Amino acid sequence: MTNAENNTCLEIVPEEEAMSKEDVLNFLIAIGVNTCNRSYDASHKEMKDNFLAMSLKEIAPTWEHLDDNVKISIITTHADEFKAWVNNG
Repeated sequence: MTNAENNTCLEIVPEEEAMSKEDVLNFLIAIGVNTCNRSYDASHKEMKDNFLAMSLKEIAPTWEHLDDNVKISIITTHADEFKAWVNNG
């Protein structure tokens, strides 16, 4: 029996590259912030607020993995910086 008769589709899957330590840490930070954002716990809210108060340069590596609501909070918190960036761009 051939692959065509068997309806089996074979494909070559490239090997995944290992994530760097920095990528792993940024992903885990984003997971934590996303979880804190959905929580009603006061300590989680404080942790999220401390994250939002960090500089945009420190937040940027986590951006890809953050929930949209967290991204909106970042933009709201850093509105003046975003306005200056847009106006100077």
